[in-house]
Amino acid sequence: MQHFHFIAIGGAVMHQLASHLKIKENKITGSDDAIYEPAKSNLEN
Repeated sequence: MQHFHFIAIGGAVMHQLASHLKIKENKITGSDDAIYEPAKSNLEN
């Protein structure tokens, strides 16, 4: 397991990459000014 921290995790590509890495059992953290739908729901799941 690796730990990944994403800056601007709410972006269209970044949240998809974070979700994929989480499925592969990695630890994911991130930051962003604001996260909107559908990225918000995708990241919460």
